[in-house]
Amino acid sequence: MASTSSPHRKLLHSLVYWAVQRCRMSELPCRLTVSLKRPAEPASSPPLRVSVSDTGVGSKLEEFLELDALAREIPVERWDGTLLVTTTGINDEAIYRYQINLQEETSSARFSKLATAYKNHARFSGTEVCLCLSNDADVDDFVLWLVCFFKKIQVLRAANLACELFVEQTGNTGSRNVCLPQDSDDVHHSVTASSIDQLVSGLKDYSLSHVNSCDKCGMCLFDRDLLKIGTGAANHVERRKANRLHVEVVIVIAHIASDSDCCMANCSSTQVLYFEDFVPCQILQSSFDVLMSTDWQSYGFKLKGATAMQERQGSPQDRYLLRKALKSALTHLKADHAGDFLSCHGQR
Repeated sequence: MASTSSPHRKLLHSLVYWAVQRCRMSELPCRLTVSLKRPAEPASSPPLRVSVSDTGVGSKLEEFLELDALAREIPVERWDGTLLVTTTGINDEAIYRYQINLQEETSSARFSKLATAYKNHARFSGTEVCLCLSNDADVDDFVLWLVCFFKKIQVLRAANLACELFVEQTGNTGSRNVCLPQDSDDVHHSVTASSIDQLVSGLKDYSLSHVNSCDKCGMCLFDRDLLKIGTGAANHVERRKANRLHVEVVIVIAHIASDSDCCMANCSSTQVLYFEDFVPCQILQSSFDVLMSTDWQSYGFKLKGATAMQERQGSPQDRYLLRKALKSALTHLKADHAGDFLSCHGQR
């Protein structure tokens, strides 16, 4: 299986990250759509066609230059470095289309402006980025990663943001599609609920779907209200700057009988979802260290099978806020479910 940090995955992660940020900057109801079209036979010549579109603020071409280093990581036979970008701002009179070739070394040849379409006084904004990737042997792993990645995005249920994923496979034997739309109830809930309540609701559904399935587990479906939840938050505001760092932690625990037919009954690891700027990403080494150094046994818990994913370190302030929010969530969880968890201090 391809590495979680494979170039194809990092490329899609970057494009989705920017799309989410454009939607957040809009402060209006937005939609993020990722579409992937693949041939039925991996050995056939047609490439994977990927589209990432959003209805947030218009994009700036300079942001795509940040993909330079990533473009050099990907062999040209797997991606030729070409992006087709269509974008418009809310106050623009036209829709602008560009072709960007990140493999081109001559700066004047990297950007090509394509035909412009006029909006006829309509007011809307958005961006679509299209690219083609090679249809190699790792395509099934790539699609599986994309589905799981998108399910994590939907966990947050960010305010005013509806997310959907479409994977279409066509061939001589017909078509096979994967569709992950966001329920209209989820979008309404994201507008009316606090961010921590959105996260709790999303994690409940994510837990019941057991990560790798698009459907909720039939064995656990009726136990949603029996999930044990602990929440905590911490924030820091710099006086001289408008920067605000806010950390939220939600812990979800499900009791599964050892003789249950549920696929999670024999799960051997603790799963940690880590988000930055409303996008799932690999956990920082410094944040991982906070998790591992926490005295879980004093609250009646034990981490199982954890591994660090990213070497980049966060600031001391980041670590302090995470530790504070995590401790608050654990305290909340134990207080609300007194007697359910036996700490090491309560053992004989």
